[in-house]
Amino acid sequence: MEIVTRSSTVHDRVALWRAAGERVALLPTAGTLHKGHLRLVAEAQERARRVVVSVFAPAAGRDALLSETDRELLTNVGADLVFAPPIQEMYPLGTTAATSVAVPLTMPPLGDSGPVDTAAGLTQLLKLLHLVVPAIAVFGERDFQQLVAVRHMVADLLIPVEILSFETLRESDGLALASSNRLLSAEQRRVAPGLYSMLSQIGRLIDAGDRDYSALEQRGCSSLVAAGFEPEYFAIRAARDLSPVHGKTRDLVLLAGAKLGTTRLIDNLRVRLIDRY
Repeated sequence: MEIVTRSSTVHDRVALWRAAGERVALLPTAGTLHKGHLRLVAEAQERARRVVVSVFAPAAGRDALLSETDRELLTNVGADLVFAPPIQEMYPLGTTAATSVAVPLTMPPLGDSGPVDTAAGLTQLLKLLHLVVPAIAVFGERDFQQLVAVRHMVADLLIPVEILSFETLRESDGLALASSNRLLSAEQRRVAPGLYSMLSQIGRLIDAGDRDYSALEQRGCSSLVAAGFEPEYFAIRAARDLSPVHGKTRDLVLLAGAKLGTTRLIDNLRVRLIDRY
């Protein structure tokens, strides 16, 4: 496994692979890896000859250095190339006046007030796609809003990459694997599975025929409060584009975000409606 920090090096390495006819996959990450990331590397390896893993998280206010733990995990799983650039490598003109890409989707918690705030992440991804020019890019589905925005950007800008997504990997009690989980106290960790439990409960009600989505959203938020969460949002939307559900919508996604102390948890659940006669 090779670890590089310069964009020019990444470009040169993958250019050689593509020239040799090798299919390249990209897994974008913010570091602090867990089993979910490793599963995505494995999925990428089944579909491509070479796998590039990026580690970049400028939102933290510093360079996302590749930790020894992350290095060991990626070595063991067999990633081919790790790109861990400093901020100035990705933003040579600085971040304050940088070009950005926004997707005009209305998603919770912003509701119908404006485009979802994923511009920074989409801009970083677009840069990575230009550098790596992968055949496929792989994502987990825990941040479903981000995934929908990525698919929208790729389709709208005619980027020649296939976006593949995979179900969220969970602990035995249902908690979605996430780097932020390690910040939870013992008591918060006990409460945390309640987020997915609420989604599952609402999902069962929809399966049983309940179509009063507004009331279900209110019920879900109340359930989170009772469990000890500080809800940010709970919304039932069309899975394809996160638009409000209408009579013909059959593929739904339940989206939730809530805090336990200072730790923010997000999760989702897909529900496919079946007409009953």
